[in-house]
Amino acid sequence: QVLAEMLALPAPGCDDDKVALVACKLCLRTRRVEPAGHAFHWAHERPKLQARRRDKGDGASKAQEASDDEAQPAADSWRKKKKQGGEKRGALKLSPLMVGEDLYKLLEVSETASQEQIKKQYRKLALQHHPDKQGKAEEEDKAASAGLKEQDKIFIKIQEAYEILADEKTRRQYDSTLEFDESLPEEVDEKLGFYDTFGPAFRRNARWSTRFPVPEIGNAETDISKVHKFYDFWFNFETWRDFSMHDEYNLDDAEFREERRWMERQNQKLRKEHEVAERRRIMRLAETAERLDPRIRAEREERENKKREEKERRARLKQEELEAKQREEEEKIKKEEQEKAEQAEKERLEREQKKQDKQVAKTLRQRFKKSVQEKCKLSSVELTELQDFCLALEAEQLQQLCEVLEGLDRGAKSEEMVRQEMSKAKLRSAEEQEAQARQREEVRKREEKKAAEAKEASSCGGPWSTEELGVLAKGLQKFPGGMGGRWGLITKLLADSGYPRTEKQVLEKTKELSEGQSLRSMGQKISQENTFQAPSNAAAAKAKPAEEPKAKEASSSSPTSATEWTGEQQQALEKALQRYPASLDKNERWKLIAEEVPGKTKGQCVERFKYLREQVAKAKS
Repeated sequence: QVLAEMLALPAPGCDDDKVALVACKLCLRTRRVEPAGHAFHWAHERPKLQARRRDKGDGASKAQEASDDEAQPAADSWRKKKKQGGEKRGALKLSPLMVGEDLYKLLEVSETASQEQIKKQYRKLALQHHPDKQGKAEEEDKAASAGLKEQDKIFIKIQEAYEILADEKTRRQYDSTLEFDESLPEEVDEKLGFYDTFGPAFRRNARWSTRFPVPEIGNAETDISKVHKFYDFWFNFETWRDFSMHDEYNLDDAEFREERRWMERQNQKLRKEHEVAERRRIMRLAETAERLDPRIRAEREERENKKREEKERRARLKQEELEAKQREEEEKIKKEEQEKAEQAEKERLEREQKKQDKQVAKTLRQRFKKSVQEKCKLSSVELTELQDFCLALEAEQLQQLCEVLEGLDRGAKSEEMVRQEMSKAKLRSAEEQEAQARQREEVRKREEKKAAEAKEASSCGGPWSTEELGVLAKGLQKFPGGMGGRWGLITKLLADSGYPRTEKQVLEKTKELSEGQSLRSMGQKISQENTFQAPSNAAAAKAKPAEEPKAKEASSSSPTSATEWTGEQQQALEKALQRYPASLDKNERWKLIAEEVPGKTKGQCVERFKYLREQVAKAKS
């Protein structure tokens, strides 16, 4: 039987040469366990070491401290790595020798010097202040003094200054710690003017820009497009200024990773606050300058003036349009009033003239009657006719008759002249009545002719010949369904071929010939074989009168949807009927057929099929 082994820490007071104890069929063999990791050391080893140090005294304590140092190589290496990582992201740290020193003065260069200039100056100063270049007497004088020599300190300062300024990142960190004038002008100095007031402020802050070249503020003669580019640059200003000098915590003081990360987060919050403040400061500078810039003000005023002028121009045009419209309306009203006044005046004058003419005619009739009574002897019948004769004459005719009659003597000549004029008037009246009767008769005849033609056009007409049906089929093939004015074109084609028919007759014959196959295929069959036999006149004459109302009833009872099929839909129905035979399930078959016919439902397809089948049966019978 194999016993399971269990790993365990050494029992208190047990040695390695003791025999293993076995309980409950488990082997509790003691094994030597070596310390592993910092947690194991601090939990198990350190208490024992502290107890031994207290027992053995100072000498043993020193030996134990040495052993502790040897036992923590991993911790020392971790701290070393932690410091190396912190140097990349932490604040710039200067040695005690460099506190209060100006690195640019140490290297004897300006703050705007390039990397090549700094490198060249460093080599020059390193040769001057290198310890090996100093005299022996000077070294002997300072040999007794404690600490570093003054010349060595200068050389170390030069080396550290070069290490900081040679690296772009550390140089920017150092430049950010230098004193900087962050003051911003709020108003234009009247003595200096706008450009001398804000120009230095922009030039001071241009050192922090990450983009070069930085545009200049310009002067009054600068193009306005460049001015806008200048302010666009500063409104989108990107700075490299570093605010790590405001860090609250030193990352080197962190004892473990979590504490270090927490310190980094706290420092980042402080840096973010200063970055936001710096962004607001630059924005305030750009906004203040743009608000007080005379070029922007002039452009804004010019824009406002243009807007105001455009607004005034539109208002003026609108006012002119309103005034013109008002004038037109006034002129129109005035013209209408004038026309009305003229019409009224004209009507008044016409009434007066008519009244005067009527009065003149009345006077002339009385004058003529008086003359007739004085110079002629007429019977009572003739006097009655004379009254009608006088009423039928105009004033001018009455004037002429009066003058003629007054020029004649009393007697037979006067009577003869009056009777002749009366007879002529009767003849003229009879001729006018006859002409009016003829006109009425002509109008009546034209109306009767139109009614007969309409009645003839509404009737079905005579039977269709085989040649005429062939032309109809060709027309149906030439002008397919859905074409605008299709039936008119087919009717014109028949008329051009010598078969005059109306559109209604063509449409009714097309419905009659619809036999379940497309009209196009029917036309091809008729044109190729010419075997279609139209009903003869004799057969049509022998047809029973009772069949006519039945045919009309059947044609009227055909569904409306059967006549609303285009050629494309008819062809799709025929193809679907061939594709899905009657052996399929009825509902499934018509469902599939309806899917093949565009714009038609299953019920409409079934209805169309029944209608075509009825037409075929009628044609066969």
